[in-house]
Amino acid sequence: MTVNAATVTGPHPDAPGSRAVVLEPYGTDRMARYDYVQEEYFVSGVAAGSPYGTRILLRRPADLSRFSGTVISEPSHIWGGTSVWRAINRFIMRENHIWVEIDSQAPSAMGLIAAAAPDRYRSFTFADSPLSEQFAATIPFSPDPDYAAVVEEYDRFMQRWWDATPQSPEILAQVAATLRSGLPGTGITARKVYIGGISQTGGAVREFIRHHHTRLRLPGGAPAFDGYLPGASGGPALPDIDVPVVEVLGEAEFQSVRRRCGVGGQVRGLNHRRPDSSTFRLYEVAGMAHRETRHMSAADRDRLAQCPLPAGARWSTFPNSHVYHALWQALLDWSDIGLAPVPSKLLSTVDETDEILRDAHGNALGGLRTTYVDAPASTLTAATPLGRPSWYHGNETPFPPTKFEELYGGIERWQRRVADHLEHYLQERTYLPVDAEEIRETATPRTV
Repeated sequence: MTVNAATVTGPHPDAPGSRAVVLEPYGTDRMARYDYVQEEYFVSGVAAGSPYGTRILLRRPADLSRFSGTVISEPSHIWGGTSVWRAINRFIMRENHIWVEIDSQAPSAMGLIAAAAPDRYRSFTFADSPLSEQFAATIPFSPDPDYAAVVEEYDRFMQRWWDATPQSPEILAQVAATLRSGLPGTGITARKVYIGGISQTGGAVREFIRHHHTRLRLPGGAPAFDGYLPGASGGPALPDIDVPVVEVLGEAEFQSVRRRCGVGGQVRGLNHRRPDSSTFRLYEVAGMAHRETRHMSAADRDRLAQCPLPAGARWSTFPNSHVYHALWQALLDWSDIGLAPVPSKLLSTVDETDEILRDAHGNALGGLRTTYVDAPASTLTAATPLGRPSWYHGNETPFPPTKFEELYGGIERWQRRVADHLEHYLQERTYLPVDAEEIRETATPRTV
């Protein structure tokens, strides 16, 4: 099926009483420091046989001469949020890429954006669908779970969101075509267009890879997207396609970790695993939670203020964003210059189960490594087993001073160990130099 560009108008400026709705303001306070601006465009067309009208939200260098030519896009989450921007906004702005939020999923587009500013978004239209709040309020959770029942319930939940978003794949592809042909007003034309997602949107990207990448092609037969990075999702092993795919799973996505929290997820055992190929890599990340708490927003702090933690623990400072920065760069390098990433890195598990093997400190073995597990100063828990919304955040329990001293013989020796591991990661390109420097500068352990 050939996909043509959507009809686009804009950019539509903010005005008194009419401002673009921002689903998740995290990181927008950094935009001025990087001289970035935000623009909103309305897009429309026909998808899955029905008319649609929605918007894209774009963040770009104020001076377009700085634009790298690379667009990193993501669908907005079915019940709100833009997790890729949250994870990699510093990377995007450091590299002068453009980020685009594509509001292709009806529940959030109609239930959150149009509902918040009906006059501004009166052109929004989708096929009939449940609204966002009908999903957000019903994430399967049980404080005393029967594991099989939780998994079955989550499968039913996922089917509901795919049933609610039949127009999304074609909208995504049409927007990709639009970004390549040029946006009105500023004349932005993308050289390369990529798409990623985290959690539910990681699932949406996986669905696109599995069912729509080959089906929805640009005029002339080229793919809609030049590469994919689905994160924190999981499901049946992805097929080989004609552009690079880098899949990322944190330790927290494994059911053996989540089941203690009374929640299911999209991962099913180890069925997401598959061999490497000329276009596929999988990285399972030891110690990584579903969502980062290293750089919490004010909203995060408010939401988690009343969530209990285990005795002696604090919210994790594990650097999810550093992992995503490096793997996004790996994907771009693979697509742009043919530089293949290191082979897949898989967590060590008990036989063929998803029960993760752990070291003497309780930290995961195998997988993509960071200094948090290679030179640990704490025991990491990738999913906090104390209910909602704790489960998708990790916590860490710092080692007592005596244990830290026994392991390292002092802070300076530990810092040297950290530095040695960082050098290794830099050589294999699983860490970026700027992020390695952040770790070096903050390498002061907090012990209990």
